[in-house]
Amino acid sequence: MEFFKNAMNRSIEEIEKTLASFVGPDPANYPELAGYSNTDCYRDFFGGGGLYLAVNMIRTLRLRPGDLVLDLGCGKGATSIFLAKHYGVHVTALDLWTSAEYLKEKFKVQGYHDRISAFQMDATLPLPFPQNYFDVIFCMNSFNFYGGSVNYLQHLLQHLKPGGQLCIGSEALTREFTREQLESPPPVYAFKLPPPNESVNVFEDDFLKQHTPRWWKYLFQTSGLLAVEYCHELEDADLIYQDLVRYEHEQQMDPFDVQICLDQMEWGRTHQPRKTLFVLTASKPG
Repeated sequence: MEFFKNAMNRSIEEIEKTLASFVGPDPANYPELAGYSNTDCYRDFFGGGGLYLAVNMIRTLRLRPGDLVLDLGCGKGATSIFLAKHYGVHVTALDLWTSAEYLKEKFKVQGYHDRISAFQMDATLPLPFPQNYFDVIFCMNSFNFYGGSVNYLQHLLQHLKPGGQLCIGSEALTREFTREQLESPPPVYAFKLPPPNESVNVFEDDFLKQHTPRWWKYLFQTSGLLAVEYCHELEDADLIYQDLVRYEHEQQMDPFDVQICLDQMEWGRTHQPRKTLFVLTASKPG
């Protein structure tokens, strides 16, 4: 409990002193984001990583102009726009929580309404796409909530072309929770959200569904449905998390999230598991 006692108790001065020591990812490692501000990289994203994670995912893909890409769990559509803008692909943006009307208007305003279509629906239900339709399924920071089973892979992959790629990138854990931690979760991962979301069970609804990159690789490999081509933790995951927390504080976006993320970072220096980011890309046998 000693690492959790500071949650929501740090002063602004203490927070800013800590954030001043954060470095952030090296821009030289991300030429794809030249000209992008921190706001461009993190605004309209759910979960960690922002466009830094998206770029790491895209680097593993064999994208060609005109490819059909399903942006599964697209959130507010930032990844859909990035894909269409820089890679000339046609994107189907699908999300459970963001309305199709919102996404269509956003894509229209930014000039991509002819290359991005929008759907609001539950990805675990039958999908309205032909079989063997997409060249790539791109899924950032949502697959862990619904995709951790062979049954779901079977459900999804019927819409991926033979030889097509499924790429997931998200927050992950550096180690699976131990039996003791499952029985008594670390407080930095099992906490109450501020009102009006105080009834949310953060551990069961979020962290219990996160796994290590090795866990996800094993699921994909043993499914018999995919050949894993790439599975790695981001080397600069900690720097990206630091950069995001600093951005949230500067923008006064979510004071609670800033505080709890600082607690998680402090706890993770001497405890396991800690949060990280990873990318896994696999192909459907032809």
